[in-house]
Amino acid sequence: MELSFKKIKALKSKKVRDELGLFVVEGEKFVLEIPLDWTVRAYICTQERSHLLEPLRKRAECIVVTESRFATLSDTVTPQGILAICEKRHFSLEELLNTSETPFLLIGECLADPGNIGTLIRTAAAAGANGVILSKNSGDLFNPKTLRAAAGAALRIPVVEGADLTETFDGLKQKQVLVLAAHLQGTMLPYSLQLQQGCAILVGNEANGLSDDITAKADILVKLPMKEGQESLNASIAGGILLYEVVRQRIAISSS
Repeated sequence: MELSFKKIKALKSKKVRDELGLFVVEGEKFVLEIPLDWTVRAYICTQERSHLLEPLRKRAECIVVTESRFATLSDTVTPQGILAICEKRHFSLEELLNTSETPFLLIGECLADPGNIGTLIRTAAAAGANGVILSKNSGDLFNPKTLRAAAGAALRIPVVEGADLTETFDGLKQKQVLVLAAHLQGTMLPYSLQLQQGCAILVGNEANGLSDDITAKADILVKLPMKEGQESLNASIAGGILLYEVVRQRIAISSS
């Protein structure tokens, strides 16, 4: 194999993932459902799971290892016995906007928690969004925890990483895409807006919310109704509610 087991084990580190342009997908369901437009460099599994390799042999090199060896490569407490080494892909804003559909995007500014990032990506994919944009200083898309939280969706929806949001908003404005920011100072409820047009949902850092500079660039600050005394919603929950408000409105229009 081109990659040594030492390098595969090192893919647990973001620095090594970035240097090699590779990442690990782990678990039977996720490995077997890797979309064909992603390049798989190798499949690795234990002898007990080797039967899973039969339909995969034409796609990439298949390697069978002992359970003890596999455990050193796995990032999980209870390994499922199969993983894949994949090449990273990089998407651009232009690719997300170059669609025949009405643009529908999710944007995250400085999102840090892998669980939140993965959950937002999974929700955006389920809602039928065209893509997800993560700003500079956001968490790593290919962190194993992020991939697990996304439940395979990180490979099914385009995700732009390390975006300059000022440039992003300029591009969205040219395409007349409305940017809605989830913000505690919001003055409008999302239910009163017309979201059938091109739109992007903007959510901020889990602890600090959106920065002032980015908040100022949003077209509309929206709030979600909350019981008095409650401070805020989790970033992934707030993002999910707004994504599905867009879905609700578009379903209503298509059904009328």
